[in-house]
Amino acid sequence: MPVITSQRGAPPVPLAWVREAPWLHGDRARAYALVFDVVLGLGVVAVAVARFALGHSADYLSFWAAGRLALAGQAASAYDVAAHAAIEKARFPATGYYGFFYPPVYLLVCAPLALLPFYPSLVMFLGASLLAYLRVLRRLLPGAWMALFGFPGVAATLLFGQNGLLTTALFGAGLTALARRPALAGVCFGCLCYKPHLGLAVPLALVAARQWRAIGGAAATVACLVAASVAAFGLASWRAFLAGTALAHQTLEQGLAVNASWESTFRIVAQAGLGLKAAYAAQAAVSVGALVALAVACRRREGAIVGALPLASLLTTPFLLAYDLALLAVPMAWVVAQARREGGFLPWEKAVLAFAYVAPLLSIVGGRANLPLGPAAMLALFAVVLRRAEPPP
Repeated sequence: MPVITSQRGAPPVPLAWVREAPWLHGDRARAYALVFDVVLGLGVVAVAVARFALGHSADYLSFWAAGRLALAGQAASAYDVAAHAAIEKARFPATGYYGFFYPPVYLLVCAPLALLPFYPSLVMFLGASLLAYLRVLRRLLPGAWMALFGFPGVAATLLFGQNGLLTTALFGAGLTALARRPALAGVCFGCLCYKPHLGLAVPLALVAARQWRAIGGAAATVACLVAASVAAFGLASWRAFLAGTALAHQTLEQGLAVNASWESTFRIVAQAGLGLKAAYAAQAAVSVGALVALAVACRRREGAIVGALPLASLLTTPFLLAYDLALLAVPMAWVVAQARREGGFLPWEKAVLAFAYVAPLLSIVGGRANLPLGPAAMLALFAVVLRRAEPPP
């Protein structure tokens, strides 16, 4: 088949179609976003109704059951499989077991929510998380609420009944406050200690960006939250949490969570049958590369931390599931905002953004066929962010 070019030296038309993505202009992007809004919104409602009719639950049951135990003065039992499963089974006899691997600081959120019956509690948690996500992300990308709402990472979080939107809101709030209110940004980053495996890259990024006040705010916030959890639930809850890390480790190595939703380098290599040693080695290589790239980006250009930190956080954890990809909204919004300010999109950017946008959906669909595409989307988006991190001429 002959290669068709538009002029001498121009790239082949099919390649240019991806490289420049002329098909992804403003009006069409808004139309696509509307389609995602409608289709994914109806899908979430349909799944919720089906679960209610069948008496099935979602991951949020783990949070609610742990909160119930904490309210009963048995916070340490949230990390006891038998006791925790008994609360879950009492509410949803037909559902499987949802483990609770979060540190006791998260019980400070779960316990108040567990004062409500399950469904009102679920709606309140997901609704508040969604509102926080939209409010924060609209600061990064004004006027794009339709695309932000239709992002499949939102649907994935709602379907799993998970905290991906809360995590995204905290990352986004911290990153948008960093330039003008670094201490407040540190508070937001400190609150991420409820999900420590996604916060490993935060200290390095803040040091590389010389954000000392943010570091102080984060450290003080973590100390206060830990102290509050000890005061509320006792040291026994922390001992039980540390003892329960063995189950979390087993869940990671054996893929005990829904296999189709895993998106870390570790699980991809492990699921390919290459063994745990190869999986750990691959994860270590990707993690080191991501941290080095993060440090370079933060030193090269002020503000690049907004795009680089969320991606480094996703790439450095072996425990990564589809709903965590909601965090991709932050670097995508940053890249689009930069393109608006700096005269348009660079080659390949629109195609990569489109790929990253649908990555959470591909994660669920492709994962079932053993084709997890999340890491490829994260790496491609990281490359775009790193190019944008180059100081402007």
